[in-house]
Amino acid sequence: MAVTVNGPLDGIRVVDLSAVVSGPLATAILADQGADVIAVEAVDAPDIVRSAGVVAEGVEGISAFWASQNRNKRAISLNLKDERGLTLFRRLIERADVVVQNFRPGVVDRMGLGWDALHELNPELVMVSISGFGSTGPLTHRPAFDPIIQSFCGYAAVQADPDGRPRLMKTILTDKVTSLNVAQAVCAALVARANGHGGQHVEVAMVDAAVHFLWTDGMWNHIYLDHTSTTPDLNMAFHLYATRDGWVLLYPIAKQHHWHRALEALGRSELEDDPRFNRLDLRSANIPLINAELSPTIARYSTAELVELMDSLDVPASPVHTRQQVVEDAHVQAREILVEVDHPVAGRLRLARSAPIYSVTPSRMQRHAPMHGEHTDEVLAELGCDQASIDELRTAGVVA
Repeated sequence: MAVTVNGPLDGIRVVDLSAVVSGPLATAILADQGADVIAVEAVDAPDIVRSAGVVAEGVEGISAFWASQNRNKRAISLNLKDERGLTLFRRLIERADVVVQNFRPGVVDRMGLGWDALHELNPELVMVSISGFGSTGPLTHRPAFDPIIQSFCGYAAVQADPDGRPRLMKTILTDKVTSLNVAQAVCAALVARANGHGGQHVEVAMVDAAVHFLWTDGMWNHIYLDHTSTTPDLNMAFHLYATRDGWVLLYPIAKQHHWHRALEALGRSELEDDPRFNRLDLRSANIPLINAELSPTIARYSTAELVELMDSLDVPASPVHTRQQVVEDAHVQAREILVEVDHPVAGRLRLARSAPIYSVTPSRMQRHAPMHGEHTDEVLAELGCDQASIDELRTAGVVA
């Protein structure tokens, strides 16, 4: 089968009214997959992520953070407080397939850009509204950032130290989990539209996505309602062992043959029939004892020796990579997970490609992360505006 040039979402236009992470990362996934994503920013207030985190001198407005989640998009700037800016935005919506926004609940309605208004303009439109706590419930008014949602949804409790001190995940996990839900929801709604159901409004709350993501393992003792369970968390089985020269993750408990092979290789066969460890449920319940038994033995090996030994026996094990080792790893390089691209302002950038690999409609990195308002003239021309009228709008502060 021939490979086409464009991704699976070629021909889909997405108007991205979102900011920060939960929306922009989702629309970046759609853009990687071929959608024409038009990011709409305020004339006088670019997305704060443009200046967040790592910003090299001389490339203000294109932070590493921004570049990684806004590639493949076009960017325009509109003053949506001006009726002329609203009119242009509505014209964009008339030609769009999807609009994504993450204002607090009620804001777009007050702007005249809520679901009812946009659906009337374009009945085939898919609108995704992202918020922290959703549009219903007593907390809908609250501002939400990733650590707020982590704390609220139990992530800090799940990460707690043995002494009970809660810890946050050291990555913006719930923002990114929400973005994955948004990207999937857009595609599902487009399938529904293709099946004759028309456009629809989709709500994705960070709190909903975070609880759903945590539930399967982090909340398994809260799933049975007719039975009491106090099984240790699955993460208790994840232990980092010190080696002679670093750290290793060894995971021999899941299957019986993994357990036996690991013990034999480590010279600890006497533990195979130990009544504390001879079944999966017992091993799961006695992880601290297993760690205490195996730690002194594992410490005699180098990381490479232990990983090679376990790999030869098909026992799950991995070195604990540093960040630089992730970049340099032969497997990461062989799969071309990281790609290097040229940015006209920021120079060479290393980015992670989208995870899915399509055999016929591959994802592409075709556009650099845009400067503020970089494509305003281009997009307005597509809406039928001539250069004189665009210049007049710019002078009036309607566009930038």
